[in-house]
Amino acid sequence: MHRAAFFVALSLLPAAALAQDAAYRRFLEQTNAAAPPPALDALRQPALETLQGNARGEGRCVPSALTLERLESATAVRVITQSVRAGQIRNGWTFYGRAAGCPEPFLGHFLAARMADGSLRVLLVNEGETLANPSLMRDMGHLAALAATNFVRRAAPACDGADLRMGPTRIVDRSRLGAYAHGAYFSGSWREAWTFTVCGRRVEVPVSFTADAQGGADYSVEGTAARILD
Repeated sequence: MHRAAFFVALSLLPAAALAQDAAYRRFLEQTNAAAPPPALDALRQPALETLQGNARGEGRCVPSALTLERLESATAVRVITQSVRAGQIRNGWTFYGRAAGCPEPFLGHFLAARMADGSLRVLLVNEGETLANPSLMRDMGHLAALAATNFVRRAAPACDGADLRMGPTRIVDRSRLGAYAHGAYFSGSWREAWTFTVCGRRVEVPVSFTADAQGGADYSVEGTAARILD
């Protein structure tokens, strides 16, 4: 699945907020007890196939191998919580994968879901490191992409954004990060830089997050502070 298509897939799922009450904590505990994390080895091949499909679609080097790391619960991520409650999946996790076999290093951030029938589905969320969970990526993605396109259009008004593609993300700074559980921060703030390629230019857009008490976050796209990398 192309990285842009990931946001489309997530947008089909409900996005109601969740309170951090005792009933919700019990839900998290029960979900993780009933559907424990898979072994990383079980995720390697589907993750590699997903990454290879993205690479072919984007016309870049196709990796031949993938080393996985940092498997974490994502049960408190809104899209996972809602999908579990809807009976669509049993549980979800995030992890990173380092690709091999290409000249340029590639670190992928993935989302895995144990489907209702017991099968595993793996999606590539983004390239690079992020503290934003997949639901926040969904919420922010189109805004950051629009900011990148508009920034390029200032210099090239004819840019139609047809070649828009999300590139690497990186963490710029973090402050007072507090409680973290099952894929979501419940306090603290941080800033990241998200890269997009549009109309042949690479643009880096600063984005900021302030976690709320429900596993989500208030966010801001700093479009006027964007910069063209090349």
